[in-house]
Amino acid sequence: MRANDSKSTGAGSVLLGIAAIALAGMAGTIGLIHEVGEFGPKVGDIVAFDPLDPISRDMHARLPAMSADDRPGVACALDVQAMHAGGGSVIVEGREPGPEFGYRVHWAGARSSSDGADCGASAELRVNREDVEVLAMAAGGYGVPASKQIGAFRRFTPVP
Repeated sequence: MRANDSKSTGAGSVLLGIAAIALAGMAGTIGLIHEVGEFGPKVGDIVAFDPLDPISRDMHARLPAMSADDRPGVACALDVQAMHAGGGSVIVEGREPGPEFGYRVHWAGARSSSDGADCGASAELRVNREDVEVLAMAAGGYGVPASKQIGAFRRFTPVP
């Protein structure tokens, strides 16, 4: 009888181990699925356009934006060449429900476009996720370059 008990205990341990691995794998998969929904720009992300940084001559993105106050027919354009030439930034302020124009952003800079579709020097806008990512790619990524962060820190930190 003891030999049988040993075999059943060993099989039980193996089955218990398999069940533990399966549960861990399922938990990891659920976590991954949750993270996939979080891809894209995050609230607080900054896209900074610096006129002194080089930009590819091939970058000709002109992206639509809607006024965040929902006035019908009020739209403007975010032209990466104009934004880069004059400098400025786009800050992601929030996510809005709906697939189109699902991000609320704040634009501040010299101009967003060189024509009548200019959003102005400062505007609350709604844009879609892909367009926020195009802006980030055109600016060289999210955030302010480290060299500017250090300079800004030194400039505004009181010296004892």
